[in-house]
Amino acid sequence: MTADIDIKRHWTAADYFGLDTEDRHEVIRGELVMVPAPTSAHQRVITTLGAYITVFVIENDLGQCFDTPIDVVLSDDVIVQPDFVFVSARRVHEVVAQTSFIRGAPDLVIEVLSPSTARQDRLTKRDLYAEAGVRWYLIVDVDQRLIEVFELDDAGHYATARGANRDETLMLEAFPGLEIDLSKVWPAWQP
Repeated sequence: MTADIDIKRHWTAADYFGLDTEDRHEVIRGELVMVPAPTSAHQRVITTLGAYITVFVIENDLGQCFDTPIDVVLSDDVIVQPDFVFVSARRVHEVVAQTSFIRGAPDLVIEVLSPSTARQDRLTKRDLYAEAGVRWYLIVDVDQRLIEVFELDDAGHYATARGANRDETLMLEAFPGLEIDLSKVWPAWQP
């Protein structure tokens, strides 16, 4: 982060898109937060998991998928860069305008935990995604080889997590018929 960025003020989308830096940032309730580069294990998992989903989405003409870095503007003072985003075909023109970012709640968001972002992904972002109306939120824990799946209930809260781990098969309600063999998702160099 360069020295001339005032991180103490309340940041808005206009401020964020006016940044002149190559560093990755997010705006969480008006606070500018630097986002570290993902690890190789993080990248391996999201690339493989995202490929399974993207191919299924393309083959079934279900919508559009995006991976990081893509800015998702949830409100004027919340701009995030999830690891993976899916927007359904029925909502793609509403959410993915002719801009370089997504405006509004995607249908599905995936975050891969890292030591520096785990607490934020599990608590803060989970709340932000629920408030914005993201229907499905997946949290991927590479170290535990676990994928937790949260679905928004009628009250606007995420229902109890379900998911899969290790060598199980992950099935997602968002994509009926898609089965992901998790043994192929985790990095081979990781125990």
